Parts: sequence; C-alpha cells; structure tokens
Amino acid sequence: MSKTSTVSRYLLGILYLGSAIAGILGKVPPPEPEAAQAFMMVLASSGLIYLVKIVELTSAIALLSGFFVPAALFLLAPVTCIILWFHLALDISGAPIGILLTTLWILTAFSYKDVFRTFLQPKPTT
Repeated sequence: MSKTSTVSRYLLGILYLGSAIAGILGKVPPPEPEAAQAFMMVLASSGLIYLVKIVELTSAIALLSGFFVPAALFLLAPVTCIILWFHLALDISGAPIGILLTTLWILTAFSYKDVFRTFLQPKPTT
C-alpha cells in the first residue's frame, strides 16, 4: 500500500469521524439554500440522518483502525456520492468538501481495486 493511500485513508476516516460525531450531537449548521434545507429536513424528520451518521461513524473507525477497510469503503460509496451530489446540486458553497471526500475515497479505493474488481464481474467465479 502506498503512502498516498494510507494518508488518504486516514484523512477520509478523520473527516467522516468528525462529521458523524457532529451530526449525532446535532452540531451541523443548516445549509443556506432553501432546497438544501428541505432535503436536510426530510433526512432529519425521517430519522434517516441517524442511520447515515452511524454508517459514517463505523466506517470511519474501520478506516482509522485499518480493519475492514474495503467494507468501510463499500458502505461509504453511496454516502460520498450523495454528499457530492448534494453540494453540487443544492449547496454549491460546500462543493470543495464533496470533491475532497470523493477524491480521498477514490485514492483509498484504488489500493483495494482487486477487492472491488470482484463486484464488477457479471458472474461469480467458482
């Protein structure tokens, strides 16, 4: 594993750990645009935000510990995509963090490309 991958794994873990803790404690400031606020209200009122924060927390711990890193990346893939989409489509002021998370995810996942390659096979090999 390269130094780039290790550094990106730790940075990704730290960012998601901070986000999860802030979200669970309710310390995330509301976004400015009205559409972004509506989206966040749906997440909050449905309770789905807590599931997302638990996925972020457990994945961050896995990334920082080095155990189950491919599983953590697998769980964080849709979360990372939604964060990127949210900031590009609804709250452009946060786009740098979405781009940063996506870049760190890609850099980390590249080291585990052999693990992910099995998901891209049309039929399981026996």
